[in-house]
Amino acid sequence: MKRYGDFITAEEDLALLTTIRKYVDREVMPVRMQMDEDYEVFRKAYEGLVKLGVQKRGFSSRYGGLEIRSASTICAISEEIARGDSGLSLHALIVPWCLAAAIGARNTTVMDKFIPMFCDDEPRCGCLALTEPAGGCNIEDGAAHGMTVRTRAELDGDEWVINGEKMWPSGAGVADLYCVVCTTDPKQKEEGLALIYVPPDTSGLSFGKPEDKMGMKVTDVNGAIYFDNVRVPKEYRAGGPGLDWKLFRNDISWGRLTSAPMALGNAQAVLEIITEYTATRSYGGKPVRNHSLQAAMVADMAIGIESARFFYLSVAAMFNNRKKFGPIGGDYMMGRASAAKVYACDVTEMVCNRAMELMGSYGYVREYHVEKYLRDSKIIQLWLGGGQLARLDVAQSYYPYVS
Repeated sequence: MKRYGDFITAEEDLALLTTIRKYVDREVMPVRMQMDEDYEVFRKAYEGLVKLGVQKRGFSSRYGGLEIRSASTICAISEEIARGDSGLSLHALIVPWCLAAAIGARNTTVMDKFIPMFCDDEPRCGCLALTEPAGGCNIEDGAAHGMTVRTRAELDGDEWVINGEKMWPSGAGVADLYCVVCTTDPKQKEEGLALIYVPPDTSGLSFGKPEDKMGMKVTDVNGAIYFDNVRVPKEYRAGGPGLDWKLFRNDISWGRLTSAPMALGNAQAVLEIITEYTATRSYGGKPVRNHSLQAAMVADMAIGIESARFFYLSVAAMFNNRKKFGPIGGDYMMGRASAAKVYACDVTEMVCNRAMELMGSYGYVREYHVEKYLRDSKIIQLWLGGGQLARLDVAQSYYPYVS
């Protein structure tokens, strides 16, 4: 685990990373192309990760969790899994992401009821429902102050009544728990934003058909979610006015940071493919990778990966020291997390393109797997506001951005 430098030093964390890497090499790599089409292959691979403790890694030992709090370790786990399949990595990440707001608000009602099922050995899925048909990624834009949210939640006695629609959330229709971004009143801006938990069997909750996508076809189910007078107890709101906005911004920042290693796992896998491929192909009496032109291309790929990795690890270290660097949903940390995502995604795209150039037409065919990593990584670049909104958040971390 030298690739993570001095950012991860705990022996138990390094041991877990080594175990995950060996599992990915043994169980995921041989079937990574089948995950595009066969749900059972994906389910079996994820089930193995669950048995290693990946699903419960971020939860308290009180509930049977591993209680891994280090952002550096969480990011490294994401990269190691994504090296095999980034959809598999995403599936593992969504569970703690879905419940992060309840944990941050210390909502024991939600925590006591739902966390234990994610800490057993049964494969589970969570969902954080953000995007809506009308505004798209505007919901993730802090400058919109929550006013673009159209999914409404109204308090009726001891219950929240939710009406609206979400698009594209990961885990739609298959999740064991939904955390829904709502508004009690868009005119109240941040004070009106609410994060409310909805169990999958709640009356009035329904789903559209899964999107037919370019990548992550089976490992990440995206679709519409419809809320028609969905009723849940008022205690299922994560926190309350104002607090939910801060928790929501924390979720966005966490999502962007962990997207960086998820993208980079694809790049690392492609680098491993290309170094082997260029060793077995020759011209001019020596392997392709020993010619200066091709060696320089491989070097640029490696330099990009190493620099992007240490960028996200340095930001993760900041996440671990909030007393010094401030809240992770604040402008400064949002800017750092966004920059790590933008850079890792750009590097991954470059690495995949360079690999295809080095391999020629073979890079374009499924047999060599590079095209899979290119397809899977592209959606990572697009989600949570894409590279453009992320860049605005980077700019805002240096100076106020006014639209």
